[in-house]
Amino acid sequence: MVVDCSDFDGSFPKRAAKSLFKVLDGRRNSVFSSRNLPKLVLVATKVDLLPSQISPTRLDRWVRQRARALGVPKMNTVFLVSARKDLGVRNLLAAIKDLAGPRGNMWIIGAQNAGKSTLINTFAKKGGAKITRLTVAAVPGTTLGILRVRGILSGKAKMYDTPGLLHPYLMSMRLNRRNRRLRCGKSYNLELTESRWLSGFLGSINALPLAGQTVFVGGLMRLDLCQASVQTIYLTIWASPNVSLHLGKTENAEETFSKHVALRLQPLISRDWVSELGEWQEREFKVTGTSWDLNSSDIVVAGFGWCSLGLKGEATLKLWTYQGIEVLLREPLVLDRAPIIERPGFCP
Repeated sequence: MVVDCSDFDGSFPKRAAKSLFKVLDGRRNSVFSSRNLPKLVLVATKVDLLPSQISPTRLDRWVRQRARALGVPKMNTVFLVSARKDLGVRNLLAAIKDLAGPRGNMWIIGAQNAGKSTLINTFAKKGGAKITRLTVAAVPGTTLGILRVRGILSGKAKMYDTPGLLHPYLMSMRLNRRNRRLRCGKSYNLELTESRWLSGFLGSINALPLAGQTVFVGGLMRLDLCQASVQTIYLTIWASPNVSLHLGKTENAEETFSKHVALRLQPLISRDWVSELGEWQEREFKVTGTSWDLNSSDIVVAGFGWCSLGLKGEATLKLWTYQGIEVLLREPLVLDRAPIIERPGFCP
């Protein structure tokens, strides 16, 4: 099972995992020998896209924890790899050859563009196999049918590449070719401070009107800080460097979006195309934290990126994005916040 580390929750094949373990549970209760049961190997790809401060030990623990949370009760093993950087591929190839044996079958499954074809091409290069190079592209649906991959496994063992599973709840599925480059690739850090930007917000016991702060991440996501028990919250936005940010007052958020979407708020396309993305929908999250220096949780927009929150107290936030896009709260992937703090207005 191949999962993209930079979009772990969005690319994780939850329905396939659920179906697989339903079958496995049924076989465990039957006459099948345990040694004949399929073995699940979880491969987390594209680790080279993650920040270097994440240690392999922490990443391995985080991947296992997220996999269990998403429906995988038991894994035989986890591999952290980068096919493009040739990290961990040799150990993975040796392990799957051992599991397949001389006559076993190896099925490679994963979401569209999770990195399956790139991984198989790297297997072939490592093993000196002469295979037809599988097509790799940013456009979903490149692999259209089940492909038998010859020359990688030994003996009569067989390897199959399966079509990428369709996840319609990904933001990347809404974007066209030009704008799929707007996916995760860079972090920004935003300091939301009452004294600077949250005028009168829970700053005293007098009856001042609530004045919140809003962060736009391109024209694809908006995050409102509704209330907090502390004066400062750090938001580290993990998104593509091609996406612009805007920090301003919540009371001006609708005007900002209407005025700048498809212009200074990317994606840089026509307003007509933006309207085709769908209606905006809000989700509310209540978060707690014990430190400003370390992130306590992530809010994820599947197929786009995530924001990490560092705070010492409690806060309520609302995230806005297009209807049907999956949004969730999870344990933070990156503990450290970004070192550069952006200021109000547009950030490059």
